[in-house]
Amino acid sequence: MKQRLRYLPLSDIEEGMVLGAGLTISVNGVTNFTLPAGHALTESNIRQIALRHGEFVCIAEEDTRSDEAYAADLAITRCRLEQIFSRADLAQPSIAGLYAAVLAYRSL
Repeated sequence: MKQRLRYLPLSDIEEGMVLGAGLTISVNGVTNFTLPAGHALTESNIRQIALRHGEFVCIAEEDTRSDEAYAADLAITRCRLEQIFSRADLAQPSIAGLYAAVLAYRSL
């Protein structure tokens, strides 16, 4: 089963969704709430996140896109990134690394 990671606002989170990445909420540099990747969210977890002013959560969900749809989405992503980085000097290793990292992230 292929999975897709999505960052969703807390208002779109529902009980039973599974975290795609660990969740850590800190206040003034002090961690006061954590949940591990792969954790299935409960109503209590969602309430605790809201009480601690969490805004977004990384959710792992089944990727139901066909290979053709995935390729089309990837082409759109590449086109958009090329537009964003159009004035950047990709010959610089740091800029090329950033481009590659953003492309890898957006390809999920």
